[in-house]
Amino acid sequence: MHYKIVKPEVVNVSSAVWKQAKTSWWFWVIIVISGVELFFYGNAWLLLLALFYYMSATNKYIDAFWNQIAKNNGWQYKGFVDDINEKGIMFRQGKAQDIKHLIEGSVEGRPFRMFNYSFKIGEGKTETTYWYTVFAFKFDGSFPHIYLNNKHNSYSISVGEKLSLPSEFEKQFILSAPRKYETEALEIFTPDVLTKLLDGGFTHDVELVDHELIMFIDGSTDNFKKLEKEFNRAMEIEDLFDEKLDKFKFEQIGNISHQLK
Repeated sequence: MHYKIVKPEVVNVSSAVWKQAKTSWWFWVIIVISGVELFFYGNAWLLLLALFYYMSATNKYIDAFWNQIAKNNGWQYKGFVDDINEKGIMFRQGKAQDIKHLIEGSVEGRPFRMFNYSFKIGEGKTETTYWYTVFAFKFDGSFPHIYLNNKHNSYSISVGEKLSLPSEFEKQFILSAPRKYETEALEIFTPDVLTKLLDGGFTHDVELVDHELIMFIDGSTDNFKKLEKEFNRAMEIEDLFDEKLDKFKFEQIGNISHQLK
């Protein structure tokens, strides 16, 4: 399914910030004075002021970018999420989990969410921050918690029971499901579905949890070109699963949890 997103006024945050900075006389005064300070006295503290200006402008334009996307398309801009109450495995990774620029709405009657998400791994010099653009679509059916890990992106998740896949798929994906719910996972991620993902050069992770299909794209988004491309990629994935996930029903097996842990 191809959906035309209405373009915001701010189409590229980096370009908008630089345009503002280069027309700001006091920004250049700070740069010149800090350059003199650094050259003659080895003092770079004024550069921190210039950096603060640049970061403040960046945050302002990122907020404007997402606000305009929501407003122009009839969606709701929720912004920053104080309490992350997500059931997905990806949202339990590392520390300092952060959801920003949350938008909620519907496309062709399908409820969806999109937002930027980040978390940190490690400490001190080894600390790494992972950034994602996330799309989530809600379906009428019910299904166990399933994770499709793509081996060819920045972060890998190992959880639950790893299902055996044909060799051509195992090179690209790791499919995980809770114990005793492997059959349901294979009924959803059938060879034809995996083939379409493989042939389409799909490099993102997919998680099914709590009536939602969630797609994780490496990197936060601050420009319309990337958002438009990835949104339409997400809509293709929604279209690939929509009929199956709207109708899919499963029954919990005794007291065996259908959630990945």
